[in-house]
Parts: sequence; C-alpha cells; structure tokens
Amino acid sequence: MVSVSTRRRILLVEDDEDTRQLLAVALEAQAYEVTQAADAEEGLQALRAAGFDMILTDYDLPGKTGAAMLREADALRLVHGAATLVVTAHPDPEGVEDSTLIHKPLDLEKFLRKISRIFESLSVRPVPASASSPPAAGAVDLELTLYISPASPPSMKARRNMERMIADFPAARIRFEVLDLAREPERAESDNVVFTPTLVKRRPDPRAWFLGDLSDRRVVADLLHMCGIEPVADP
Repeated sequence: MVSVSTRRRILLVEDDEDTRQLLAVALEAQAYEVTQAADAEEGLQALRAAGFDMILTDYDLPGKTGAAMLREADALRLVHGAATLVVTAHPDPEGVEDSTLIHKPLDLEKFLRKISRIFESLSVRPVPASASSPPAAGAVDLELTLYISPASPPSMKARRNMERMIADFPAARIRFEVLDLAREPERAESDNVVFTPTLVKRRPDPRAWFLGDLSDRRVVADLLHMCGIEPVADP
C-alpha cells in the first residue's frame, strides 16, 4: 500500500518555553510533526537521533547561537538537505547566509504561510542529475492537487476517496497533495480553481479539472490509465 500523506518533520529549537510551545501547537495544527529542543545542544542531539525536513531555530540561544548550531550540524552531516530557518530580533545576525531569516516579532499567519511555501518549493525543486549516473527510474509521471475546504464534508469525502483510490498505485510515479484553498489563494489562482473540492491534474499537460467528492472511482482510474499508471500487483 502507498502512503500519500507523509507528514513533514520539523525540529524547533527555542529556549523560551512559552514561545516554543506556542509555535509547536501552531505547527502541529498544520499537520506538521514537531520535535522540540530548548537549546543548541538539545537540537544537535535531536539531529543525531532523527532526520528532519526543516530545522527552525531561534538565533539567540544560550551557549551558542542558532546559526552556530546549524554550522556545526552541517559539519557533522546532520542536516541532510533540510530547510533551515533562523528566527531573530537581532538587527545584524552573523552566519545566517545559508538559511532563511525570519524577523521578530512574528505574524503567526504569515509565518505559517512561509513555512508552507518553503515546503512547497522543496517538493518541486529540480534535483540536478549527476553527469556520471543516469536519471533515476520511476520518475513522477502524474501530479495531482486536490483543493479542499477543511470544514466542508464533500471536501473531506473527496480527500478520503482520493487517498483510497491511489493507495494501490506506485507512489514513485504519483505526486498527490492536498491544499486548503483559503490558505493557498495564489496556488488556487494559478490553477484556475474557484470551488472546492476540485482535483487538478497539473502534469502531464494539458491540465484537467474534476469537481466534486470523487465518489466515482472510474474518473481517477481512467485518468491513471491514460497516463500509463497501473495498480501495483499483489505479491
């Protein structure tokens, strides 16, 4: 079976407990998996224990700055390509050239949008091909985006139907994402989406749109078949 909703993992390093808890709750409400650390050493310990998609750190940590922690983590090969963000009120922070800088005070709504857009850019960022090796087999052939309104029963039904329908197909060939239309107005506009739920076939061209709760399995099954994607055979 294929998992289509892998949660993004964030390491949050912040010495102020109230701020750390507030950010953790806000991020977890967006379905991110958050690991907390109170200082640089705890952050490094967490990085040694697990991998993360993003490292979000305050700049002014006790003992060493968040930027210094990130440099050390990079030297120890603990970053593993994760996005790195440094939050600071410092007017001239040092050593943050390789990270995204976020200035305090935080506007929480804008902050969460920025996190979402960073993950979005990571998911579509092209990976340079090595001159000494051929392209990887099984590249993504089909990109599907489902726009929903979380409070809408038809949207929730469409999401469940989609996850069930594509679960038996090869994950390496399908990229499926679910977006809240209200939180992603620019993406929705670029995809010409006004109503929810709407499923958009973004790749391959031409784009196609499917409105409704996707109760008819044949719609998605026929779409996958036209793209040459067949169910994974049971062993």
